[in-house]
Amino acid sequence: MPRYDLKKYSGQRFIKPDHVREEPLRDTIVGVQEGKFGKLELLFESGDILSLNGTNTGTLRNAYGRDSDKLVGKEIEMFLGTIRYAGTDNPAVLVRPITPGPKPDMDDEIPF
Repeated sequence: MPRYDLKKYSGQRFIKPDHVREEPLRDTIVGVQEGKFGKLELLFESGDILSLNGTNTGTLRNAYGRDSDKLVGKEIEMFLGTIRYAGTDNPAVLVRPITPGPKPDMDDEIPF
């Protein structure tokens, strides 16, 4: 009998706060795509997807720069946090870079 990879047939899973409520998740980014509502989505080795909010986009930009291609191959941790929206704190999946970002170029001139 042939063997089948069940992940292939299980569809996509978007990571939500309940997925990281008990413990953080770590995964490696394999791609970035534009999702619904003008937000970027991270695609992971596991097949999972994370829709980026503004907070997470800023965290990743600060760690890895402005080019989305530089996110590919980076490991991140996703954990439960809160973000304020419309004056209310809401549970949210937040990200923490695990793979170190680029080192600053020490040859760059510092403007005075």
